[in-house]
Amino acid sequence: MAGTVLFLGAGATKSCNGPLTDEILPAILKAPDPSESSPVLSEFFANVFHIQPAAPKELFPGLPLVMSLLDMALDRRQAFHPEWDPQRVSELRQTIELRIFDLLEERLNQAPTNNHWTLLQALYPASAPIVISTNYDLIVDTAMMSVSELRPPGEGRLPDYKIHLGAPFEGERFGTLLKLHGSLNWLYCRTCQRIQLGASESKRFLKALGRLPDTAPSLKESYMADGSPCPLCKTPRLRPLLIAPSHLKDYRNPHVAQVWYEAERVLREADRAVFVGYSLPDDDVEVVYLIKRGLAHLPPGRITVVEYDRAYDPALPPPFPAPPPPSLVRHAVGRRYRALFGDGINWHPEGLDAWLPQAAALAS
Repeated sequence: MAGTVLFLGAGATKSCNGPLTDEILPAILKAPDPSESSPVLSEFFANVFHIQPAAPKELFPGLPLVMSLLDMALDRRQAFHPEWDPQRVSELRQTIELRIFDLLEERLNQAPTNNHWTLLQALYPASAPIVISTNYDLIVDTAMMSVSELRPPGEGRLPDYKIHLGAPFEGERFGTLLKLHGSLNWLYCRTCQRIQLGASESKRFLKALGRLPDTAPSLKESYMADGSPCPLCKTPRLRPLLIAPSHLKDYRNPHVAQVWYEAERVLREADRAVFVGYSLPDDDVEVVYLIKRGLAHLPPGRITVVEYDRAYDPALPPPFPAPPPPSLVRHAVGRRYRALFGDGINWHPEGLDAWLPQAAALAS
């Protein structure tokens, strides 16, 4: 059996000051832009969605909707709007990806990962973590590499992503980390299908990444139009391997397909599942299907769901929190989990930080 499987969603990143999905578009339009792409983005959202950068968050369309519309226009090779032909749409999509990378690097460069580190130590005091994540960021990666330095033989080790990275990262790994939507630091060559870790200045301090050569491609450069060349076949552009938040998600990449195969396997072998910050969003049909199939064998009592609802945050002054916590049927996310697994789920709407002291009781 795989023991406890930890499943992380966007709410886990939010607990480390990262942005939620509905905060990304407003943030990238308002943030300073060294690449001078802001006028293009501002023009697009003014032309197509009738909003200005200073508009309140509630007026912005959802990021999954925007990316879905762009992907549909590209797939059909159609003009999205009189001012936005397929070529401009393609360039715009790349610009949005670059700005998302900039935002995550800025917000998470010095992100506190203590709660992820504490969570891993609590759930896996004597075993290697098994984690599935829908997030691109490197928060849980960083926490796992830091925990590995405390476990025998005391050397910093990469998580096992279940993808082939090749030299210089062959050898022993620590734990399993399955990133269903790819990762900010996975660079993919579409010609030879090689994956290489990109160099992120914000993570150079990790011992496990000390084996990255000075010639490793820069993540920042890989998000630019010219990109970094593949060191194996010399194809001009390595591209980040990310599954965009779109309704037209494409999981056919062979590395991503392997990650999904392994995710279903560990879910089927789990004797407990802990969900942190994953709300079962409607545009994640494939992920919900994976969870439903993989955990069909677990009774509700072996499933823990940790969400954040401001009304039940014990750190906030009155009138918060409002006791007692709502039942599953009185909470939108709770109702989704109940529909999948039934009553009896261990439900915690107080958020990761408030729930952490209880995590050790679930240790596998």
